Amino acid sequence: MDTAVLVHLIIAVVGIVVLIAWAKINPVISLVVGALYLGVAGGLGFADTVAAVNEGFGNLMAEVGLIIGFGVMIGTTLTATGTIQRVVDGLLRLVGPQKSPYVLGLSAGIIFPSIYFDVALVILAPIAGALAKRTGRSIATMAGSLAIGLEVALLIVVPGVAAVAVAGPLGVDLGTLLLWGIPLAVFFIISSIYLHDRLMRLIFDPVKDRDDAFDDSIFGVEGTEKPSTGGDDTDGDGDGDGDGDGDGDGDGDGRVSVATAPAPTATKYRMPLVVALLPVIVPVLLIVVDTIARVAGQEVPLLSFLGSPVVALLIGLFIGILLAVPAVTRDGVDELITRGAQTSGSILLFTGVAGSLGQVITEVGVADMLSSVFQANASIPVLLAWAVAAVLRLAQGSASVAAITAASLLAPVLGSIDTAAILILLASGCGAAFGGHVTDNTFWIFKQMLGFTTKGTFKIYTLAQSTFAVVGLVTCLALDLVV
Repeated sequence: MDTAVLVHLIIAVVGIVVLIAWAKINPVISLVVGALYLGVAGGLGFADTVAAVNEGFGNLMAEVGLIIGFGVMIGTTLTATGTIQRVVDGLLRLVGPQKSPYVLGLSAGIIFPSIYFDVALVILAPIAGALAKRTGRSIATMAGSLAIGLEVALLIVVPGVAAVAVAGPLGVDLGTLLLWGIPLAVFFIISSIYLHDRLMRLIFDPVKDRDDAFDDSIFGVEGTEKPSTGGDDTDGDGDGDGDGDGDGDGDGDGRVSVATAPAPTATKYRMPLVVALLPVIVPVLLIVVDTIARVAGQEVPLLSFLGSPVVALLIGLFIGILLAVPAVTRDGVDELITRGAQTSGSILLFTGVAGSLGQVITEVGVADMLSSVFQANASIPVLLAWAVAAVLRLAQGSASVAAITAASLLAPVLGSIDTAAILILLASGCGAAFGGHVTDNTFWIFKQMLGFTTKGTFKIYTLAQSTFAVVGLVTCLALDLVV
């Protein structure tokens, strides 16, 4: 029976891919069809299968629905105020166009604490698109760098949710995780981006891998500034746009419309960049402070309230709206928020149906089956932890669940093996990055935010994170020889 369920899981996943990539069926419909098939074929019965599909959609929406919605809206306000473009300018002036993929990946993985992958993705995706346009680097390279950085942050770096969660059952204190995690994260990000970039030069085809219906004007105008300096500033206004008004749209009127939101801020007075970034900085700080307090065993009700992701992002959204008023006027704020809501709508639909499939996978008992298969093979713990996490990621989509499950399997035998607990943590995290695809809700968010076809998303999102997973495995096996 166990084998039959695993076979049905394979059929469901392959069927979903075929429906999307070959039959050109909408991914939302394909995911629901796959979930219904797996539930019925896996023995849940007709009524329980439908209940699982609904429950999975609802549970995921309850968990990330408002977070994604508010995150997208914050990204819209940052775009309207020109903050994203200013971040792009700063990165380009700092390192030049050739190194911009590495800076983006390191920023996503080290500078921006990836407490919630989805939030970081919807905020940083426009920066990746803008960097690609401004530098002339391939969007595949920039998007892959973002995917790698965010996944490393989630699984390896404190306070990434999965990294912290895995540390608990393995008995790894956060100080040890910080000492190991940050240096290794830098290595993982740089080496993985380098390898993925080389792969993209061989296999990425913009004609086939980009979505024709996607409007990439949201990423700004291509080649509006010289990459290495941040702009010619031929108009003498100090913004490098050459139009004399500081808004970067070339019309000289000094105002940014919502339709051309990626342009830099419209006002003559440009607020300090740290102020412009407050819609992102404030929520991150609130969440991080609350996380640190809880780790330290201090439960502060007010801090827990303010540091909850929904409340923290709502505060950030309010700040973003206030800062956007000079750029779009008070009348334009409603249009700005409506645009963000429309963008988040399709993202939430993709996310929800991925949750439906994940719930069915859980209820047919796939995770338990895989656990029993691998638990008897603890003689090669590093490879085992990586393999269990990789298989679970392929099967059910969530990197966090895959890493935590893999680590939990090895936790009971840590006292009887020579392998250091930190290596099991790292192997579990790296394995959990392998093969994220249609069962992963962030696969669809990534696709929608950056404008790739499903095939293109496999090449970039799936392959980028899998590159990190393989690099991580090799590194962990090498460390196991000396630690």
